[in-house]
Amino acid sequence: MNTDYTQARYPIREVSARTGVNSVTLRAWQRRFGLLNPQRTAKGHRLYSEQDIDTIETIVGWLERGVAISQVKPLLTTPNADVDADHWQQQIDGLMTQALNLNGESLQQQLDHLTAMYPFPLASNRVLRPWLAQWPKQIQGRPDADALDSWLHTQLSLRLSTRFTLTNQNNPGPAIALIHLETTPAIVSQLLDLEWALAGVRIQPLPLTNLASLPLIMDRLSPRPLLLNLGAKPQTADIKVIRQLSQSGHTLLLTGEFAGIHSQNLALPAAPCHKEALL
Repeated sequence: MNTDYTQARYPIREVSARTGVNSVTLRAWQRRFGLLNPQRTAKGHRLYSEQDIDTIETIVGWLERGVAISQVKPLLTTPNADVDADHWQQQIDGLMTQALNLNGESLQQQLDHLTAMYPFPLASNRVLRPWLAQWPKQIQGRPDADALDSWLHTQLSLRLSTRFTLTNQNNPGPAIALIHLETTPAIVSQLLDLEWALAGVRIQPLPLTNLASLPLIMDRLSPRPLLLNLGAKPQTADIKVIRQLSQSGHTLLLTGEFAGIHSQNLALPAAPCHKEALL
């Protein structure tokens, strides 16, 4: 933690990039919970100090421990407090209940709250992905399983697509191609698209069944980096294409759940969902 509190002040976009908490969430923490109190410019733009950034990192630390954002404020002055938190499991249980009851309005409200009040990578890793992983077992053997699964994926796909489009179109700079091999479930791919977009990167999603045609379009994607979401077990032919492109000097970065696993084998960096990772 940086305790050299000088007069330096940082705009919200820079603070978002530095902490991994998007600007919408930072504003909500201030307005709804009084967790932050940045200074303002003459035009009303927020400026954050090093102390504000330390506070943000402390808030994230409590959230990672499973404390609800609404319960964080008193903990900022009691850093050694002993808490018994199960907020993430409560969120998963709530989403599961809404989905099983086909309650679309309540489901969307909970998703909106979750993705607005919490850093998206945290919400995705602690709630959304575990929930989706548990979903098949939850509906297994039910006579209405197919209808439930179709309903849920339609609800999620529409919501994620809308949020991604609204966020992505406001991101500056040229689009970065994010290739998803189709071994990755579509909803999981959409979560990754949104995570990159919320990090301030303009993304061009490109789902492919395999990478055989990728060399044919590389001249239209270069010199920008190329993000690859390979899934758990990419095919041997796809691995060969990746190595050929890498040896030809193309900038390839791995992303997604299995990026760390493939990084050493392919001698490619695993890129966290931060804009700086593409520089």
